[in-house]
Amino acid sequence: MNNHLKGLLIAFFGILVLAPEGILVKLANADSFTVLFWRGIFFTISILVILLISYRTRTLDEIKGIGKRGIFLGFLTGFGGATFILAIHYTSLAKTLVIISAAPLMVALVSFILLGEKPKLFTWLAMLIVFTGIYIVMSGDTSGLNLKGSLFALASVTTGGFSFTLLRKYKEVNMVPAMAVNGLFITLIGLLFAESLTLSSQSMNYIIISSILVAISFSLITIAPRFIPAPEVAIFFPMGTVIGTFLAWLILKEELSSNAIYGGVVVILTLFIHSVYSARQSKN
Repeated sequence: MNNHLKGLLIAFFGILVLAPEGILVKLANADSFTVLFWRGIFFTISILVILLISYRTRTLDEIKGIGKRGIFLGFLTGFGGATFILAIHYTSLAKTLVIISAAPLMVALVSFILLGEKPKLFTWLAMLIVFTGIYIVMSGDTSGLNLKGSLFALASVTTGGFSFTLLRKYKEVNMVPAMAVNGLFITLIGLLFAESLTLSSQSMNYIIISSILVAISFSLITIAPRFIPAPEVAIFFPMGTVIGTFLAWLILKEELSSNAIYGGVVVILTLFIHSVYSARQSKN
């Protein structure tokens, strides 16, 4: 198997494994801050297990090696993860996933601001269309809670844009051990704001499975760019949104407003076309 095919498979399975995350958190049906506390703990444990399997005796050195930049990135991604959980607590999972799916273009926008990397005209056009689609999705929010959830989703995708841009800037930082900081930060948020840390055994099982899947997914998505260009990894993100939205309809029986459907189609199609175009450009 050549490196290119290996990278494609790693990215594909990374996104595929992540798809059920929101469903499992929704099925836990618990206070969002209680979920954050336990999810942070089990996510951290899962990351440490992955590190021990991958690096064995060098695990501690890898953790120490992330330095201040890795710790900062861990806090930043932790904030993004926390706002995602809060988003799906206040609004539908499908709507959250549509907004979150704009991450690749948000990375391009933040890279322009922080790194001076000027996006191509096609990317600017895609940004305009995607943000218009997100506006359409959010324009259907008639209640305060729905709008609150959408704003948390926007905060999550914006934080993700900054996280991935800084990760590219600090390429020497191993993002996998930095994810352990992510988990500890999420645990702290849950501990500070949860009214109770008690979960039913069923809810706990959902959170444990979710945490393990996210740890595996993040590790795979982090590794994939070593074998293929980032634009090719981004091709699979719209796929994750489609699968997650379908599962939300199938399992949670979520019903979307016409605004959410029309806006979601605009966002997902634009992202898919942009990802394919970017991948072809990177090969050329």
